[in-house]
Amino acid sequence: MERSQCSEMNDELLAEHNRLFLQAAAMIQGEIPLHGQPDLPAPDLLQTRKLKSAITLFERVVEMNPTNWSAMWLVGKIYQRFQNTPVALSWFVRSFRVNPSQPDVAREVSICAMEIGRHDVAIAAAERATQIEPNNPGLHSNLALAYLLAGRIPEAQTASRIATEGDPSDTISQTIQSMVQHFAESGLLPPTTTPDLLIFWSHNSPRSQR
Repeated sequence: MERSQCSEMNDELLAEHNRLFLQAAAMIQGEIPLHGQPDLPAPDLLQTRKLKSAITLFERVVEMNPTNWSAMWLVGKIYQRFQNTPVALSWFVRSFRVNPSQPDVAREVSICAMEIGRHDVAIAAAERATQIEPNNPGLHSNLALAYLLAGRIPEAQTASRIATEGDPSDTISQTIQSMVQHFAESGLLPPTTTPDLLIFWSHNSPRSQR
């Protein structure tokens, strides 16, 4: 939460703000997709009800404190669990506008934008993330993917090279670099969204040709 906004609240309002935030955060513990962790299945009925209740609480928090980027980010993560990418993106963008210095927020903006072909948004957020953490190979790999989906192959090659040189053992970066080289050498236009690219690659990767 942002102290500048919270400092404008009286003690009673601040206590209620913090109580709601903590209550909602406890409700989503282990229920939202996090970077570097296994994918979560679609929520069942009880999980859906709990997650929707958490959204309501976080929305109340944001009404009380419009600069609480953490609450906005967490709402975005819930909508990611619901596989509602457009709504998740809208919340991540709100969070990013409040706190453009948080790389996790910028990464989520770019990931969601790539899923639905919002190349301008994806590239701007991915570039910002690499500016915040220039030595993070994963963020450069993410940027390479954003460039690739936009058809900007030379920039994708540069970003993927930085990513693989920064962490040669990372299989995701290696895969993205292979994708980039495939389209660079073939002259084909890449798919414009992440899901379509994954489908294409499942049929056209070197491994699939064996």
